[in-house]
Amino acid sequence: MRRNLGSLATLALALPLLIWLGGCGGAGGEKTSSVSTSTSEASTPSKEKGGGEPAELVTPERVVDIKKAVDVVKEELKGGEESLGPSPQDVLSQDPDSRLIKDEPLEISGPPVPGLQSLIAYIPPANPLTRGKVELGKQLYFDPRISLDGTVSCATCHNPEMGWTDRLKTSIGIDGKVGARNAPTVLNTVYGKSMFWDGRAPSLEGQFQGPPQNPIEMGRQSYKQIVDRLRTISGYHEQFQKVFGTDVTLDGIAKAIASFERVAALSGNSKYDKYVAGDFKALSDSEKRGMVLFGIRLDQDDDFKTDVVLQKARCTLCHAGFNFTDEQFHNLGIGWDEKRSKFADLGRYVIDPIGAKNPADKGAFKTPTVRDVSRTAPYMHDGSLKTLEDVVEHYDKGGNANPFLDKDMRPLKLTAQEQADLVAFMKALTGEELKVALPTLPVGPDGKSPDPRSALKTPAPKAAWNVFHPSSVR
Repeated sequence: MRRNLGSLATLALALPLLIWLGGCGGAGGEKTSSVSTSTSEASTPSKEKGGGEPAELVTPERVVDIKKAVDVVKEELKGGEESLGPSPQDVLSQDPDSRLIKDEPLEISGPPVPGLQSLIAYIPPANPLTRGKVELGKQLYFDPRISLDGTVSCATCHNPEMGWTDRLKTSIGIDGKVGARNAPTVLNTVYGKSMFWDGRAPSLEGQFQGPPQNPIEMGRQSYKQIVDRLRTISGYHEQFQKVFGTDVTLDGIAKAIASFERVAALSGNSKYDKYVAGDFKALSDSEKRGMVLFGIRLDQDDDFKTDVVLQKARCTLCHAGFNFTDEQFHNLGIGWDEKRSKFADLGRYVIDPIGAKNPADKGAFKTPTVRDVSRTAPYMHDGSLKTLEDVVEHYDKGGNANPFLDKDMRPLKLTAQEQADLVAFMKALTGEELKVALPTLPVGPDGKSPDPRSALKTPAPKAAWNVFHPSSVR
């Protein structure tokens, strides 16, 4: 039976939301430029060439201190402020005054983009979507004033114009400090069951709470410092009252940014989705062969025939479902040091609770979506694989042997043509690019409104930070 995920009716439902997203921004209105035109004015450490993969990558040398990496994850799991002291309760959350709220629900019915599922089941009851909340979240996402020195925003490492990542091997944060993990894309995280490469955050709301108090990403600061700073901005004070019925709080910041990410960071309506909807000419012969190798059958009504073995590449063992991820954790041997017989990064094992430590989790990391994978190079949790060809080669050899290698990792024995076809199919999962216009940020107590473009420029890495600081784990 033919699956019709890309009907005109579905697209019609999505268009009003997408058009509105391109022009929202809260108090002060929008700049006329989009992220696309804005980022072209800011220099970045990577430049694109054909295929959406970077020609140049910042690859600073670093040494990973496993003990410190474990310590910082424990600190983040406990709230992230152990060394700074707890923040007062009214900074974290406040009881809302319903008389102040002047907002309206954001109604979403069908799939937001062809090929994806409806968002309805993925919106947490504690954080329903509203128009004002999404607008506020968009401003906060691009506002560098969340960082300690006003130079880094969420968009610095998760730039919509770069596949909602930064296209660096490992991210660079405040004052040029270098992290130890690759910035995962925000795309389709609305459907995610956990966040970060090790899955330590249970939601987008939880994910936000790590980077702002991370010494590498946004600076060593308490939640109180962040909230107090934003409370001096009258525009935010007014918007929080209208959206939440409270002053600025950590709870409100997290909910607003998560809401923006849920409706803006979406990838669908790819060539593959058009094929699934019945347009058999949407995929080339190479892409179709790659799809079968990946693990997906040709449509029964498609006249194209191939003798390639279904699922020979074994991709759908992990990259399954409409979002091409099982949301689980797997050891591919990335980061294994054969000489020292240890991992540079223990991954999921770090956050296994005491009494439930599972050796199989050593070196295991979350399966990322393959959607828009052509825009999110380099790959793996440490950014060690520069191209999709490198990724396929890694899987073809069966990963890097180690005592905890995932049981499904084994040599694939793909031919050169099969490898090329597999890469071609993965590139066919590139969705239509949804432009996100830069917001106008509210004026601060200094009478100035920061230009969000300034925070889209990745800080230059500092030579003094060649040694990995533990709080850079994503």
